[in-house]
Amino acid sequence: MTTRWLGSAYCIYGVRLAIVGVLLSGSIGPAASLPLVQAEAAPSSQTAAPASPQPLLRPGDRGAEVRQLQSVLAELDFYGGIVDGFYGADTAQAVRSLQQYQGIEVDGIVGDQTWQAVATLERRRVIALPPPMLGAELWTFTPVLVAQPAPPPSAFWLALMPLVPITGGTLTYLKRRVQQRRNQGKPPLPR
Repeated sequence: MTTRWLGSAYCIYGVRLAIVGVLLSGSIGPAASLPLVQAEAAPSSQTAAPASPQPLLRPGDRGAEVRQLQSVLAELDFYGGIVDGFYGADTAQAVRSLQQYQGIEVDGIVGDQTWQAVATLERRRVIALPPPMLGAELWTFTPVLVAQPAPPPSAFWLALMPLVPITGGTLTYLKRRVQQRRNQGKPPLPR
């Protein structure tokens, strides 16, 4: 069942490629789509052609290649000197730092291995994400204050608390008694 399904998938893939070939070439027929199907179905064994070989640079060299090396090393934060095109002691130190960082032979000479290391670091720098807009120095943190219950009242206040309603009740009682005594000698109010 799996083999049958895979055969169908390859057949459908081939038909799709043939249709794409017809659309791209503008002609109809098996000859128009055959090269496209064969080219897509065959595994690609081509490798990218190597870039132009970089020159071998050593202390004492001068020129545009050294200037290019210095500017790339400055962009990668290995070189802090002047980009002047002269391979001096500061350029050699930057190259040694790069070689040590990449784990390759530290000799201060820029050969194929060092150029590859430079290219690798440049790719990483391009792919790297931009720094965050808000850094830790821009944030301020305020501690959260958690509500705490009020302390219990003092013993003195606890002793006085029952006296409040008793005093209020006593005053109300006395006020009514005084009003009743005053009203005993007067006629009642009409309703």
